[in-house]
Amino acid sequence: MDSSNRNNETNASGFIAPTSNSVEPEFELSTTPGHENVAPLAEDALITDSEPVAKAKKPRTPFQESLSRFRRDKRAMTSLIIIVLMIVIAVFGPFIYHHIGGPYKGDLSTKIIGPDLYHTFDHQELDRAHEGPSAQYWLGTDGIGRDILARLMQGMLISITLAVVVEVVDISLGITVGVLAGYYGGWIDQFLARLADLLFAFPGLLFIILVAGILGNWADDHLSVIPIVGPGGNARLLLISIVLALTAWPLMARYVRGQTLQLKEQQFIEAAKTSGTSDFTILTRHIVPNLFSIVMVASTLNITGTIIGEAGISYLGLGVQPPGASIGLMISDASQSLSAYPWELLVPSLTLVIIVLSFSFIGDGLRDAFDPHSKD
Repeated sequence: MDSSNRNNETNASGFIAPTSNSVEPEFELSTTPGHENVAPLAEDALITDSEPVAKAKKPRTPFQESLSRFRRDKRAMTSLIIIVLMIVIAVFGPFIYHHIGGPYKGDLSTKIIGPDLYHTFDHQELDRAHEGPSAQYWLGTDGIGRDILARLMQGMLISITLAVVVEVVDISLGITVGVLAGYYGGWIDQFLARLADLLFAFPGLLFIILVAGILGNWADDHLSVIPIVGPGGNARLLLISIVLALTAWPLMARYVRGQTLQLKEQQFIEAAKTSGTSDFTILTRHIVPNLFSIVMVASTLNITGTIIGEAGISYLGLGVQPPGASIGLMISDASQSLSAYPWELLVPSLTLVIIVLSFSFIGDGLRDAFDPHSKD
């Protein structure tokens, strides 16, 4: 029997004769009853544990990209560490400092004096005036025997607290006024713009001096009864905080207004309006969150002006009053004996310079991180 007959017999019997040139059959989806959902084996299923599948990395948001750029700014990060360290020292330092050292008997008194007393910012001993740094007084004493380190920590606390209070008011008023003026426009924009121009027309420092000079004694008599403020020369801080905030918010409102004018023309705002979203929801969920970068940068840079303003007012004798302590008041007291004891002036002046430069570098780092095109 020839080969053609053998092939016909094989095909008729329903079997495939194996040959050297036979091709392996392809797997197909079974359509027999009971096997409708059986799929062919995928190639990914053949990957063993020794061949892990690389997961797709989730893209970072613009905010995360900005934070990454800020963390790469060594100058800004160093400044941030310095500010955090100063805050920790100003808040917790006095409680620790009050327990360092032993008691002693004063030369002009038979009373035993402990560290909880001579390490306070308002305790004075005339027989210990103008002492240099020692184991008892780490940074020495001033002209009337007060601990310079204790007064410096109190001064840093005053400056940072005042800056935070002023910025809270500044941000609140600036965002509210700027967003309303930029989003609605019309007579609201005109009214708020004229109000901001009125405050801009009056010099801020002159306005602070005027208010502190006129209402300073009233603040000492009436505001000192407030539990948080209390006596001790700090009563005028509340008055100065209000005045500094009133002079600072128009600039913040102008920044926010300009940014709001750009945001309200974006497509996602138009889409929110078309879908029937209320103005309040658009402002709180779409406009205000997108103002984060400009508000943070402006407020950080404004802190430096606030700290310098408070120091200047206290230096002129219109801010914190004795026996209170502030950096400006320490500079004013030390300037009277500059030639004989320059150390007493160097310590608060250097501290003020470090605080101002640190906040300035942080502001520059935030600006470069959230607006990379600002370098161009």
